[in-house]
Amino acid sequence: MFKESLDDFFDILFNYSKGLPRIARTRNIWNGLAVYLFVSLIVSLATVNININYGWEQDVFFMPQESVPFISPEMGESASRFFPLATLLIQLVFGPLYFLLMVAIRNFVAELFGGRGHVLALGAVLGYGHLPYLIVALGGLLNRYTAFNTIGFLTIIALLWSLWLKIAGLRVVHEFSWGRATLCYFMPFLALLGAMILFLLLAIVFLFPLMVQFIEKLPGGPALF
Repeated sequence: MFKESLDDFFDILFNYSKGLPRIARTRNIWNGLAVYLFVSLIVSLATVNININYGWEQDVFFMPQESVPFISPEMGESASRFFPLATLLIQLVFGPLYFLLMVAIRNFVAELFGGRGHVLALGAVLGYGHLPYLIVALGGLLNRYTAFNTIGFLTIIALLWSLWLKIAGLRVVHEFSWGRATLCYFMPFLALLGAMILFLLLAIVFLFPLMVQFIEKLPGGPALF
């Protein structure tokens, strides 16, 4: 079992053309969820801003400056001890909901595009595609013991690496071309962006004239036009 997990880890990260088909064939969405949660928890705890080893003064710049004089050292230390636990609870509660929702949405979009895969296999490859973010946890640990800020650089690498693996997994599961898999992956974001733009246009076309008319009808209101 341990050897199989190591094989999955190395093949996904360094030999995706071999690892992704095997993950899609032998793993399911619950395995993907377990990997996603494991990586998310490790990254969250390794990069948490407030750490009891540093003390609350190290992170006072994250707080509103107006509130700093009213925060005692005891309050800061209490908050710093609670923050990792709060991060852990948030990941455990909302992490699975977010993951399952994203898998369901992308599988629905893939079916609209004519995909022939199964949601269980898609959940597996999307979960394992989150593995590159482990290097962000490494950057968080390095930042605590060195003067170099590596988290930003490693986060960009992990984002692009994970994105590549997830699009490749979508392509494998639903037998898409690279172009269709990429479009399918980003379609939820494009749809959300389009909806926001449409809402703004409708607000400008319909709501702005109504607001102008309302202001003009107020007693002593200015004549804008």
